[in-house]
Amino acid sequence: MSIAWVLGAVTSLVIGLLGERILGIRARRQSEKLAALKERLDVYANYAKLASLRRAETEETLAGLHREAAEMESEILSLQSAVTDDAALTPMEFYCVDRVARSGGPLWYVAVEALDATAPWAGIRTYAVAAESAEDARKRITERHPSPTSFAISPAVPLVLPER
Repeated sequence: MSIAWVLGAVTSLVIGLLGERILGIRARRQSEKLAALKERLDVYANYAKLASLRRAETEETLAGLHREAAEMESEILSLQSAVTDDAALTPMEFYCVDRVARSGGPLWYVAVEALDATAPWAGIRTYAVAAESAEDARKRITERHPSPTSFAISPAVPLVLPER
């Protein structure tokens, strides 16, 4: 009976050693898998940090672009309003002094206001005059309307016609 007990004890010991070895191998494999998963988790954490930094940079860039777009839109609106204001100030109907077009000199814009009730028109007429200088343009209008009490003649300004 003692041999049976010894044989049973040795068998138990061998089974225990084999079980311990098998469980040790499994534990080592699980530890290796766990280490690999931790490394992968660290890599993904780094990706997440990088992605958050890039997102912050992108949001800053986007905010800057929105500010720049708003500035450009306001500049466009101000330029459009300036163009419409200039268009409102510049008359589109001009009277010409010459019957035959003169080739010399640029065009000048001269406004003449009728001050007298006996004048042939009421309000302001704008003339387009071709002359060498502003003084020549004003002089030609003064020759046409010589009475200083009936007409007020503005200084000549270079006339830039809008392109269409």
